Amino acid sequence: MNDSLQQLLRTERAMNANFINRQQEIHAIFLALIAKRNVLFIGPPGVAKSSVIQQFIDHFIDVQSFTRLISPTTQPDELFGSAKFDRLREGIIERQIEGHLPTAHFAFLDEIFKSTSDLLNGLLKIMNEHQFDNGTDVIESPLFTLVGASNEFPEADELTALYDRFLLRLEVESLKTPAQLMAMLRSSQQVDVPKLSLQQLATLQQRASQIDVPDATYEWLVDIHFRLKEAGVVVSDRRTKQCVSILQAEALLQNQTCVKRGHFAILKHCLWTEVEDRHVVDALLNEYVLTPLAQAFEKGQRLVQRTADRVATYAAAEDFDLVEYTTYGAATYNEWQRIVEEIEDLCGGDRLAIERLDRMQLQMEQLLSKVLV
Repeated sequence: MNDSLQQLLRTERAMNANFINRQQEIHAIFLALIAKRNVLFIGPPGVAKSSVIQQFIDHFIDVQSFTRLISPTTQPDELFGSAKFDRLREGIIERQIEGHLPTAHFAFLDEIFKSTSDLLNGLLKIMNEHQFDNGTDVIESPLFTLVGASNEFPEADELTALYDRFLLRLEVESLKTPAQLMAMLRSSQQVDVPKLSLQQLATLQQRASQIDVPDATYEWLVDIHFRLKEAGVVVSDRRTKQCVSILQAEALLQNQTCVKRGHFAILKHCLWTEVEDRHVVDALLNEYVLTPLAQAFEKGQRLVQRTADRVATYAAAEDFDLVEYTTYGAATYNEWQRIVEEIEDLCGGDRLAIERLDRMQLQMEQLLSKVLV
């Protein structure tokens, strides 16, 4: 394994040790950086969005970073630099860009969807084309990745293009279990995070761009693109093309030399726009990522969960309908039996698969017994 990759993976592991249940967010930042793409975190206050990003920034050597909290009153000067007075007299807005966003390798803009129209044109061009119009010149920006954070999804139409510039999008949620919260409360000492240099990043970015992309990868991407479109989830042509770089970065971070089927799982962060799109994207990607047996188990697990939710709804209903209740149970039992037969045909003599099926079978029988008995 290359020394730069080893160092990056050590940095990722150390950051994971410092945050509870933030592995996806941390991994997404590293992917975005290696692929030179932008990443967005959406979530309520207090879920460590800013803390994760700040620790990431703090552990780079000779990487120029730029951080700003956006508000409705944020002026272009604060992001792009103040205008040069002598050029203003000529009617030309040329800015002092040093130390500002146009000269940064890595940027973090908190509450980014509070950006006004005065900021958007400059932001969009830097994020997508890595260029900045400065007076009569077009400046090449060294920006690798812009990380945006927001407490809420964008609502204004004028923010649609900005939202689309984030290839990776993650909804950051509060800790879900008592054990996770307890671990966070008890954590006190921070693990030292190894530092990464600009040269190491450049090396890894170059290596990622050289990861082999088999013809099958392009065929699957085309298939996914149009199947999502048929399901009502529209993904732009540009976004689908950019997914190739994320797949290459994921392969690199797994220390592999070519993109493989399993790497497609990471695209769950790239192919959704509305929250309700995500279950469609996840289900479709599973067909490419999972083996037929794993797909059958996924199907069975989804039915178990739906059944548990439905039984709970019936139990809480004031106008309980016994006929409807038993009819639902019988139909669900028949659907479950078809899935059981599919799993049994696929698992052969796999002992672990058979044991897993037995556990699911017991769970489903316990749920349906409330309906059928």
